[in-house]
Amino acid sequence: MPTVPTYRRQERYRAPSVSDTAPAPTRLPQAYENTLQEFGEFSQNALAFIDSVSAKAPFARQQDASREDKQPQTSDENAALSRADSDVSLRTDLWQTVRDTAAQKGAVSAQDLDDFAAAHFTPEQTDTPAARDYLLLRRTAQEEARLAQRQRRRQLAAQEETLVRQVGATAPSAHALETYLSAQLPVYEQRLQADGAAPQAAKQASAVLQADTAAGCVRQALAAGQDRVAQDVFEKYAPQLTETQRSECAQKILFSAAEKHAQAVWARSVQEAGDNLPQRFKWAQQQLAGEKDTAFTAEARRTLDALHKAEEGRQHNRQAQVYRSLLQAANADEAAGAVNRQRVLDGEQLPLARRAAQELFTPAVSQAGTFNRLYFSDDVSAVAKAYAGGQLSARDYCRLEAVRHARQAGQNDVDTRLLCRGIDRWSRKNNVPEKDRQDIVYAVLSSAAETGQPLDAWKHVKTLLEL
Repeated sequence: MPTVPTYRRQERYRAPSVSDTAPAPTRLPQAYENTLQEFGEFSQNALAFIDSVSAKAPFARQQDASREDKQPQTSDENAALSRADSDVSLRTDLWQTVRDTAAQKGAVSAQDLDDFAAAHFTPEQTDTPAARDYLLLRRTAQEEARLAQRQRRRQLAAQEETLVRQVGATAPSAHALETYLSAQLPVYEQRLQADGAAPQAAKQASAVLQADTAAGCVRQALAAGQDRVAQDVFEKYAPQLTETQRSECAQKILFSAAEKHAQAVWARSVQEAGDNLPQRFKWAQQQLAGEKDTAFTAEARRTLDALHKAEEGRQHNRQAQVYRSLLQAANADEAAGAVNRQRVLDGEQLPLARRAAQELFTPAVSQAGTFNRLYFSDDVSAVAKAYAGGQLSARDYCRLEAVRHARQAGQNDVDTRLLCRGIDRWSRKNNVPEKDRQDIVYAVLSSAAETGQPLDAWKHVKTLLEL
């Protein structure tokens, strides 16, 4: 392997080994302009190194010597000028070679510089500007190679750290995680120390990695529904976790346990209270009353409330579907069958739904103003009273109930509300009488209640009005 002298003032060069696979320096184009003051005057002992690389091409050297022997003798002054000109030419060739090599290979290594020196330098060119250019460029290349190597090792250390975190987080038990970390962390510490970290710093980095991996394992276990694994890992590694990690993991474990408990209670409520949703919710709340842990109980109640509201939404959606089935019935018998098959209408709604099924196909006219007013109302009794009082037809009663339940199930009717405001402005702009305006709104809403397309209904009505 080629060697390079390390220069110190008043000392001889020493030649450490140099890797011929080191990457190219990225700062070589700027190295030409760097100061050479830190090197001082080059010692004649550099000749030994240049001789060593020159020895690689003895034939070329002999040819050079032969050509020199054939040159006519000149004066000392002319000889000095000739050597100076030759040195500038050599320096230019060296710099151009560096640039060409960087362009072709994307990198310039110390070996590239050694190859140039072996082919172009003579033993007489030890203490010359060309030799100083070569040695500085070579030193820069070596430094860049060391920096690149250090950067690669840092990247590998970061990659190893990430792998430990990711793989460790999948541990199926606290014991498995302990076994894994006890084998991996010492290797990680050794890498850090090999990269120059102090033993204590490597220990601290290893402890941080251990805590992060344990916390990640808790999160992963909770996400997979393995609460017991999460609890075991947390109990084992809690002393090593930071305060923030302990708080986070403890909260997540509590949340998960409370959620699972509330879900189990809510599932049992069907067996205990049947399909009656208010009774189910009341029974489930009673089961949580005996819990001693206030934080656990509060979280379980929040989960229970969410489960209850979600079930309410599904219940309203099923009820809305019953009324849509009545509207789609082909005759009274089919409508009655829809009422008899369903099991979601409560005791107060069932009698009116049965009556509506019987009256769907009998002539009846609703009061447009009443229908329009009740369309956006969630007042159950108001709709029922209007139907019972003859202000609504059976079909419009089913329409309003379908819309009301759909809205309570979460269906958004903002577009319909905005459309009604637009119809009001259009009516005022066109001086439409109030009764006609109510009829227009009724025509749009009654159609939209069944189709779910209020804008299409308005376009149809508007087209009819403008004929």
